[in-house]
Amino acid sequence: MRYLKFVALLAFFVLTMTVFAQNMEALKSVVPLALTMAGASWFSIEYPVYFLILGAFFLGGMLTVLFFFLERMRLAKDLARCRGRMATLEQEVNSLRTLPLEDKGYPSTDETAAGEGQ
Repeated sequence: MRYLKFVALLAFFVLTMTVFAQNMEALKSVVPLALTMAGASWFSIEYPVYFLILGAFFLGGMLTVLFFFLERMRLAKDLARCRGRMATLEQEVNSLRTLPLEDKGYPSTDETAAGEGQ
């Protein structure tokens, strides 16, 4: 299975590089980015299209990693809470198992049946 994943990843990489190589002229074209608010131009930058694509891909990857890291932290906290609860319940069960049986003076079933027959 590991080899199949590696071959699939390699094929994806080769396909991506082929697309980039065939479309290099279009990807080299420059896109102006400007921030204009209330009639004032704050800044204007020109970037190639490939830089914007790679930047968006990188930003998406980093946000995904952050999301999964936060989710893992939440799950680790829940797991620790559940393990603590389980340990407490196991202690309670063990203490109930070792609890000595005491005669509280309750009538046994034999005595109850003999008393009803009279």
